[in-house]
Amino acid sequence: MPSGSCVFGLDAGATQTRLCARSLAGGPDLKVFGNAANVFRLGELQTAEILSYLIKRALEQLPEVDLLAIHAGVAGAGAPSTQKALAEHIRSLIDGKDSVQISVSHDGINAIEGALGGEAGLLFIAGTGSGVMARAQTNHTQIDHVGGWGYLIGDEGSGYSIGRRGMAAVGHAFDGGPTTTLTNLVRDHLSIHDRYSLLKSITSPDWKFQHVAPLVLQASSDADAVACAIVEDETALLARQAEWLLKKHPNLNPRFTITGGLSNHEFYVASICSAMRGIWPAAEYTSPKGTPLEGAVQIAMRQITGSGARQ
Repeated sequence: MPSGSCVFGLDAGATQTRLCARSLAGGPDLKVFGNAANVFRLGELQTAEILSYLIKRALEQLPEVDLLAIHAGVAGAGAPSTQKALAEHIRSLIDGKDSVQISVSHDGINAIEGALGGEAGLLFIAGTGSGVMARAQTNHTQIDHVGGWGYLIGDEGSGYSIGRRGMAAVGHAFDGGPTTTLTNLVRDHLSIHDRYSLLKSITSPDWKFQHVAPLVLQASSDADAVACAIVEDETALLARQAEWLLKKHPNLNPRFTITGGLSNHEFYVASICSAMRGIWPAAEYTSPKGTPLEGAVQIAMRQITGSGARQ
């Protein structure tokens, strides 16, 4: 358990919210997990309540620590006014003393900090949603991003988009279109076996297209032509966003990495790398150095040194 002076880092996204407490003196971290949080869906106050609940749970387990700083990366918290409001709500809800430094950013800032380890380069975010971020050569705070427009008008290459197209392919197969092993996979894993069970499933309030993405990636790994085409097309669309970003930052350090749930799938990563070879031939793919939660902790640590991290 952390002791003495410590910092808290939080990463709040579409799946869950995670907190890591770290002592400045070293030793094992404390991690606490809670509900998902997204400002666009829940609003500022309810989002702050989820974050504050985790902070208070951690403090209950660490009654003797001197909390110096908190950083929370939160889905939907891109606007400075939202970041300020969340920080104020959190301070009020946890009865935080003024000496505790509290900062809030978009959750993508956690991702790029963790994945690049504070260094320069380009990051693909490929989870439920998607986006591309770039950190400039020598400036921690100079971070730019494209994409991240959400499932209604964007999120190309995301779990949601790949899953939606996978289900569309199953529907096409039911109609007599191209055959695909996805029909067997959704039958075995989701009990979808005909038009009516498909329609019933996707119109259910609990339905999540992103849960189909692993099945599409499984089929693509098994060389299913339909699934391969979906993944290759979606990753090409995401790589196109990186091309737009590189036009604004032509001297960016030539390295990129991928974070998010889809980054664990070999065919997905290979497809991104293939698309990027035609866009940025000099760039090298590297595995992420750390997680978004680790990124949040590092940003909280920097608050103590005065270098800041709000985005």
